[in-house]
Amino acid sequence: MPGLRVDQTAIYLNDMYKTEYDSFKAEPTKYDQIYKVVKARKAPGDKHTQLLGAGNLTRHTVEGQDINFRSPVQGWESLTRYWTFSDGLVFTKEAIEDVNTGKVGNLLNGLAESWGEAKRYEKESFAAVAFNRGGDLLGEYVFNGSHTGNSDSSGDMMYDSEPLFNLTGNTRSTKGGGTYYNSISGLSLSPSTFEQLYNLYTVTMAFSELDREITNEPDTLLTESGAQSFLAKRILKSTTGLPGTDLNDYNPYEGLCQPVAWRYLSDSSAFYVGKRAHKDFQFHERQQPNIEMFRDQNNKNYKVSYDIRFGVWFKVGSWRAWSKGGGSYA
Repeated sequence: MPGLRVDQTAIYLNDMYKTEYDSFKAEPTKYDQIYKVVKARKAPGDKHTQLLGAGNLTRHTVEGQDINFRSPVQGWESLTRYWTFSDGLVFTKEAIEDVNTGKVGNLLNGLAESWGEAKRYEKESFAAVAFNRGGDLLGEYVFNGSHTGNSDSSGDMMYDSEPLFNLTGNTRSTKGGGTYYNSISGLSLSPSTFEQLYNLYTVTMAFSELDREITNEPDTLLTESGAQSFLAKRILKSTTGLPGTDLNDYNPYEGLCQPVAWRYLSDSSAFYVGKRAHKDFQFHERQQPNIEMFRDQNNKNYKVSYDIRFGVWFKVGSWRAWSKGGGSYA
């Protein structure tokens, strides 16, 4: 086999794309349930500036009273960066040309399958960083939206320079002047601590940027896989009585949330109450996988490359999407 014809390369690439896609879909993913998945625009990142346009209404005290017109007030600025993930392999001229066409195809399909598995791992582990490291007081890189032409003034923190999960001793402020927290340390999952976190989410956190009461209804109790996930199911799905007791009390937690276990969570014993696919908690698909096969003219070797781009965007108000119980805050 003297070399690879262009039409052969095209066939190989088509097969590799299909194999990569099938491999990625072979196991269910959770990132696309937890985050709202958005097709990103063609840019190195994105930015949004909040406008607090609507203030409180003025009660007219006399007939014919003038309306008070004012300019919108600027709120927070949030940014996201789209990260590139890549891999590549090189095959010597002899390694490719000394085997038959079928074996080359099998070799490349095996490579594509491993890339499909790698894509699933990278997306899941990248998306989970916000939960595993969301209580870090020094922040984490996934929260840094700096990209070409735009510097994120909050660095590795959220847009308001606070961690995603903050405690009552480290409250965050809204533009209305209120102070809030979305985490409680030292908790272990139980019926009573679930209730505590549920009330935090639906009452304490349920205010807008202008400190108006809003509806903040969760639909998910998110835990690690294993013992935590079984306990979550007992709390939310027990129909014969209150879980963990010998009493025949009605279970008020039944059906309040859906238990979801995520293999990629690693903040030991932490649990989360929140809303899946919240509009302000986004996973941006910037570029679908790109597979290229080409020849290095310097040595006649064959190279195969793979790259993909994505990022997460924690938009203004995204701290209201999830609350955290237990875990670490360092």
